[in-house]
Amino acid sequence: MFRIVSVINNNVTLAKNENHEEVMITGNGIAFQKKKGDIIIQSKIEKVFRLNTEESKNNFLALLKDIPLDFITVTYEVINDLTTEFNYPVQEYLYVTLTDHIYCSYQAIHKGNYEFNKLPDVSHEYPTEYIMSKKALKIFKDKLLDSFPDNEIDRIALHFINAKSGENQSDKIQINRSRIIIDKVKSKLKEYKIERTKRNSHLFDRFMVHLNYFLEYLDRSRSDNSSLLDMEDHIKVAYPLAYEIGNEIYKIIACETGVELHRSERIYIILHIQRLL
Repeated sequence: MFRIVSVINNNVTLAKNENHEEVMITGNGIAFQKKKGDIIIQSKIEKVFRLNTEESKNNFLALLKDIPLDFITVTYEVINDLTTEFNYPVQEYLYVTLTDHIYCSYQAIHKGNYEFNKLPDVSHEYPTEYIMSKKALKIFKDKLLDSFPDNEIDRIALHFINAKSGENQSDKIQINRSRIIIDKVKSKLKEYKIERTKRNSHLFDRFMVHLNYFLEYLDRSRSDNSSLLDMEDHIKVAYPLAYEIGNEIYKIIACETGVELHRSERIYIILHIQRLL
């Protein structure tokens, strides 16, 4: 039995089960004319997502603001099923980054501007992640868009690779380093009067999640995105303030990590800043 905690919209509700654990429940019209404390009709339930942390709840709600529900539920199901099948622990931000990625790829295909970037073949060095990614792509093709290209396999695999969690000392060092950098980024944003508010919370939280992902990705082999580099001059003129702030954040990351960053990575940051502005 599930009892409503908060109605998100007609098709999504935050609820608690008999063990008082919070879950996100979806279903066509499941919360229509319902209120806090009402019992959910079992026959209307389509998906139940367990929310292990406050972060997982906030991530789900942030995604709902920008991304259609079916992309969120399918991606969550893919992650939950594959990580269980392969006993593969992941960090919470994977739910956001992979959902974002799949939806962006979907939009690019429909707009006719999908780019077949050449990524390194991960099948030999990361065979488990490669198999997981192939299975994930099949589900995305079956449930979302049958024209997703096989080029997505390596891209999806990288999301799993970068989000894999562990408890060894190097992981702890990485986490501490990331926290220090993120604190410095927040301080820099505050200098420009950019802080998390009720109005911008989903954009601000999304930037923080992607910043975590970006920091995880830094020490792995990567390549510059030539299409973004072609846009740099235009972005500098069109978004001068975002460019200024993004460039300062880019310098903070380079200084703190000692990693030689690619120019396209700065552009990703600038585009996030422009959304916040």
